[in-house]
Amino acid sequence: YDADSWALAETNVGQLALYAQDEWDVSDDFKLTYGIRIDKPLYFDTDEKAQDVIDGTGDYAPNTPYINPNTGTTQYLDNTQMPTSKWVISPRFGFNYDVNGDSSTQLRGGSGLFSGRFPFVWLGNQIGNPNWWFHQMVDPDYQFPQVWRTNLGVDKKYENGWVLTADLAYTKDTNGAHVQNWGLTSPSGSLIGVDNRPIYTSNDYVQVDVPFPANANAYVFTNTDKGRAWNLALRAQKTFDSGLYTSLGYSFLDSRDVNSIEAEITGDAYVFNPVMGDVNADVLSHSKYGDRHRFVGVASQTWDYGENDKWGTTISALFEYSQGGRFSYTYGGDINGDGSGLNDLLYVPTGSELSEMNFSGEGMATAFNNFINQDDYLSKRRGQYAERYGALSPWKGRWDIRVLQDYHLETSNGKRNTIQFSMDILNFGNMLNSEWGVFQQPNAVQPIGVSVDNGVPTYTFDPNLTETFGFDTSLMSRWQMQFGLRYIF
Repeated sequence: YDADSWALAETNVGQLALYAQDEWDVSDDFKLTYGIRIDKPLYFDTDEKAQDVIDGTGDYAPNTPYINPNTGTTQYLDNTQMPTSKWVISPRFGFNYDVNGDSSTQLRGGSGLFSGRFPFVWLGNQIGNPNWWFHQMVDPDYQFPQVWRTNLGVDKKYENGWVLTADLAYTKDTNGAHVQNWGLTSPSGSLIGVDNRPIYTSNDYVQVDVPFPANANAYVFTNTDKGRAWNLALRAQKTFDSGLYTSLGYSFLDSRDVNSIEAEITGDAYVFNPVMGDVNADVLSHSKYGDRHRFVGVASQTWDYGENDKWGTTISALFEYSQGGRFSYTYGGDINGDGSGLNDLLYVPTGSELSEMNFSGEGMATAFNNFINQDDYLSKRRGQYAERYGALSPWKGRWDIRVLQDYHLETSNGKRNTIQFSMDILNFGNMLNSEWGVFQQPNAVQPIGVSVDNGVPTYTFDPNLTETFGFDTSLMSRWQMQFGLRYIF
């Protein structure tokens, strides 16, 4: 091992999966499908690879008495100890019921446990970081992610050709993921001022004496069962006699979790998770991911013409109009002393409380007050803390157009081949008008900076920050055109 070289963290892992399924025609109109999936994590010689990394570092401190916040007990962490290798058992069933026996009304649904590909990257973090100052671990009792999902849907076909669909789904974490710092106990101090949140003191950190006395950190992936999501989807579709196909759909999502896991590095997943109070608590709040409201429309028309319909032209349009882009308002600075300057949720002061806050410059309090007033979310949270991913970006919309031009060729064996030219215009509205199809994003998710001295905060606000949102200038807000050519046989 060369101190000037990179340390190699190697894992040899795998996932064994078995699946069995059966269908039972209970009657001509009712079909039941049931199955079971069984997964098992395989670690092979990864514990030996972990030991190889340990042997090459002087920062490993296995005798550090960390505190497991889930049990309140002292726990020693061993980088060579793999998480549980228990079988993950996921039974499920589904049904389809032809209510009238003529396929005009279909009632369908199902329920079960589901587990996907195991996120072994977190185990790689454990192997590569046996460092007391940035210890990354997977809880030895960790259960790989699994959810319980139940859905119910109905399809109704009318004589005029319209088909209406409705789906309702509920998803519940049984083994969700959450990152904690086992080097921290509960906060024992309090901030002084209008924001009197709990803060961490030096007594709240686990101490290590190797190679010198310092705070120890252990970022640990553990489990929570608090996450859940509701999803409602509606759709209407019809194919007209002229060949025109139309579809309009709407979906609503209410998703909550305790950690939206914004990073593959365990320590970063902790640092980026917005909190207020005990940073190790699994507090249920909004999830970062998914649009709350989403409308999607499709229209497509094909024309065949020429001798023996040798030519064909298809024009399709897709539009999407949605509201999502959740974000959190946090301080720029470590106001609670947990070691992260990115995760402290903002306190939104009332007008009278602003005069009690210590700002680093003249006019900052007034400018901050004006910023809060113009912000739809913050202005409704006066005297409260901002929620984790409680703020929503503005509605966004775009149109995409696709044109297909086909030329059909008759082959010697009587089959038809096709030469197809395609043209796609993404964000078509922006091509017509530079103000259409432009997305907006927050100008600053950390609008105010803070420093703390002996429990007293001093705030810094940039008076030039006057609006919450600004226009995104990336390709997301620009129109693009692409061409394609293919031969279909």
